[in-house]
Amino acid sequence: SKMPGCSGTSCTISDFNTMAKGHMETAFQDGIQSSSGGTWSCTATASLSSDSSDDMSSDAVLLAVPAIPDPSLFMAGSIGEDEGSCEAETGKLMMDAGLNTAMEGLNSCEHNVDEGSKTVTLDFPSCDATAVAITACSTAGGMSYTVDMACSETSGSGRSIDYGKLPGCAGTSCTISDFNTMQKQMLETYFQDEIKKVIPGTWSCTATASLSSDPSDDEAILSIE
Repeated sequence: SKMPGCSGTSCTISDFNTMAKGHMETAFQDGIQSSSGGTWSCTATASLSSDSSDDMSSDAVLLAVPAIPDPSLFMAGSIGEDEGSCEAETGKLMMDAGLNTAMEGLNSCEHNVDEGSKTVTLDFPSCDATAVAITACSTAGGMSYTVDMACSETSGSGRSIDYGKLPGCAGTSCTISDFNTMQKQMLETYFQDEIKKVIPGTWSCTATASLSSDPSDDEAILSIE
């Protein structure tokens, strides 16, 4: 934790992510595997400040944006379950290589920082990777849906991170009740915990999922409070 480094004064977090991050993670993974065996995964997160919470406009804030998971991961069950169940269908989808690659591509979507309002936003419909993910879901035989995730720091700092229309892919038999039962706590907790790792404070995230492009369709809207 907090391993020190030294770089040129003009270097930025973006420079680290571009030039050093991948090499550093690989070096640590290889070193650990050579001595301990197993399959290791390492993630490096750089900060220019000893306190990443002191400035919403700092590059450290951008690092608070978690890796984007397919929300359906929290609904996927084992293949041994009833073949027609939401869990089993979604579990099969999560094994589709093309879908997984497309969902990982969502991490390339750019986020915007409004320094005045202390808000980071990700608008997935405006990102090319979203269309790729939706197509991959259809090809895999799944049902596309979206999740709006609004996260805010509630102890008075005024910071917030909003994810607009994050795409997901679930089994075709999944219902709003399934989303509410299986997705609620785990999805929100994941985002809260990942953000707190970089920006200390009390974070609260609220997810609202939709199976329809029409928000007036009550049967197609899930509100996770």
